[in-house]
Amino acid sequence: MTCTAALWAENNAIDERESLQCSAELDALVVRISNDAIPVKTGEHELQRLAESCEQLPQIAHNQGVLAARSQQWSKAIKHFQVSLAMDTRAASTQRQLQKIHEYRAAKAYEKALTDPENPTETASSIAIPEFELQDSTTVNAIASIPGRSNYHTISTVEYELYAWWQAHQAELDVADYYVADYPPLAIKHVQQDFMQEQWQDLQREIAFTANDAVVIISDSQQKRTMLLMRLVGSRWKIYQETVL
Repeated sequence: MTCTAALWAENNAIDERESLQCSAELDALVVRISNDAIPVKTGEHELQRLAESCEQLPQIAHNQGVLAARSQQWSKAIKHFQVSLAMDTRAASTQRQLQKIHEYRAAKAYEKALTDPENPTETASSIAIPEFELQDSTTVNAIASIPGRSNYHTISTVEYELYAWWQAHQAELDVADYYVADYPPLAIKHVQQDFMQEQWQDLQREIAFTANDAVVIISDSQQKRTMLLMRLVGSRWKIYQETVL
């Protein structure tokens, strides 16, 4: 065996030992977290330490997302799940956890939209927080059975369409282009009466995503609210249902 081949074999052996060590540490940590043997903060700290030394394991970022989601730190959870998916786009489990967040937030937005701000309900929300599942090193990532979200599933993309829609109303232009093709023209609400006297920056917009749609709640300073359901048509989000609340 040449010196180069020997060095290559030695480096491979070291890499394999390090990989096995990372997997063993991850598995032990998942057991401790699952059994509530350590506080959540300790689990977060240990996962971060592993993330820095075991960058090859997408399960670590997935588990960071799980802990953040269980604490209802949704933005943080989404970022961790996206990191995991960037490392392994086949991960159906991670895709599903991410979808659970979007569906839950959309359901909460819909529930809030149906609540009268003047008389908020006294009862607790009937929408349960989803369960989020940890992964260990033996988790086999399968090809996702649900389609991956496109680059258009972002708040900024929906905001862009909403702003253009609002500007069209302001300029008294035809707004039909902002609705799906089969949307009845007579069904378009006279939202300009409620919102078009307001400055864009004074309108509150709440945007959430379901598996396929965007749920938008718009409210003004007078607590007048409209819910828009939007569907991705090509590269644009278009309104297919408009409800004055």
